[in-house]
Amino acid sequence: MAHRALLAFLIVGLLVVSPSAYAREPQPLAQTIASLVLQAGLGDGIGIHVVRLHDAEELYRNRPARPRNPASNQKLLTAAAALWRLGPTFQASTALEGAVKEGHVETLVVRASGDPSLGYPALATFAETMRLRGVDRVEHILIDDGYFDDEILPPAFDQQPREAASFRAAISAFAVDRNSYVVYLGPGPTVDAPARVRVLASSYVKLDNRTVTSGGGPPTPRIDHALTEDAHLAVRVEGKVPLTSRTLHYRRRVPDPRAYSASLLVQALKKAGLEGALAVEYGSAPDPLPLIGTMPSPPLSTLLGSVGKWSDNFAAEMLLKIMGAEEERPGTSARGVEVVRAELEKHGVDTNGLVMVNGSGLFDGNQVAPQHITETLVAAYRDPAIRAEYLAHLAVAGSDGTLMTRLENLPRPRMVRAKTGTLRDVIALSGYVLGEPGHSVAFSFLANGIAGRQREARDLADAIVRALADYAVSGR
Repeated sequence: MAHRALLAFLIVGLLVVSPSAYAREPQPLAQTIASLVLQAGLGDGIGIHVVRLHDAEELYRNRPARPRNPASNQKLLTAAAALWRLGPTFQASTALEGAVKEGHVETLVVRASGDPSLGYPALATFAETMRLRGVDRVEHILIDDGYFDDEILPPAFDQQPREAASFRAAISAFAVDRNSYVVYLGPGPTVDAPARVRVLASSYVKLDNRTVTSGGGPPTPRIDHALTEDAHLAVRVEGKVPLTSRTLHYRRRVPDPRAYSASLLVQALKKAGLEGALAVEYGSAPDPLPLIGTMPSPPLSTLLGSVGKWSDNFAAEMLLKIMGAEEERPGTSARGVEVVRAELEKHGVDTNGLVMVNGSGLFDGNQVAPQHITETLVAAYRDPAIRAEYLAHLAVAGSDGTLMTRLENLPRPRMVRAKTGTLRDVIALSGYVLGEPGHSVAFSFLANGIAGRQREARDLADAIVRALADYAVSGR
């Protein structure tokens, strides 16, 4: 009788304990993500898609085919298409031509090809090289920027017309210093003295310094600019700079890239000691003149680093037009979009429902589904011709770029490579979680309609990625 009682007790115990024990087992990945989404309570503005890389098996879906604003996740499509169409070693080269006679160049021709990395230091180096080679005088400068059309503002960029920050810079075939100027601010020698204000393009920018050095408190600079009647840029700087402040810098877009870039070229030539009229005009150059030198960009694989890691709108839009120009000149944003779509389709991406107007994701115009992104991610990963470069251009969680201080302390270092996206109403995060063979994944998270709840959306995206990281190392 005692034995029967003991047996009955054990059976009842198992029936009671087993459900509790089962509940402590790890949840399947899809269930885990679904629970996170439910807890966040962000409604149907969330689109999520997760697939395994080695076989494209779908691991989780939440409205994956519904197009929505991707913000800067648009750059994932632009970058993949650029690598496919142009190749990782592609360089945009600025050629300088002219006949040199006894140190005299009558016409210096600049043939521009949309280099997004061209800066004043390259112009200064070129000018010094000319001087060392015996050139001491340049009369005329002809800048041929017909590689691009004359539309300097990418589609949808006009939605914030008063925004002067450099993330909305104009694009042009001959662009110097990203078509933006930098105002450097430092404290004056004493309290109440004007702060020190400096810009590089001193011949183009006319400074009106109304700053004052303060005894303490935070810096409170305000920078306004406007075009003058003589095609210069009047910049007024106001506010306080604390006496103990480090040197501050603020980058602003220029409204007239042609005038700005030309002024920097002339400035570089003058500083190198070249004389002459140095009169600048834009137009179509004649047949090639003797080559004086070239200023090549870094290879595309390097240029893309700023696009993926730092969400560089300017470079993304320049590359979009380059793709268009390499198809047919002058390059246009619309033709660049056609190239991107063609490359995506060529590599197996179903572009049904995809709306693309620009290459960067600003502001509201592109409509991309999470599935468009995951299909692009899988195609790029599986292509040995671009896989390494595509992975390398993305931000590494907890390490660099826009993910430098985000998603730290994952199960393995450098296992998440992804692209962020942020607008007032959008939070996006898409990329790769790399783990054990057969468990690496591509994912896309697009949240729209979340104004005022950006933090919750970002936290949800991070929580999902952490769940994917656990799956990638455990297979569960």
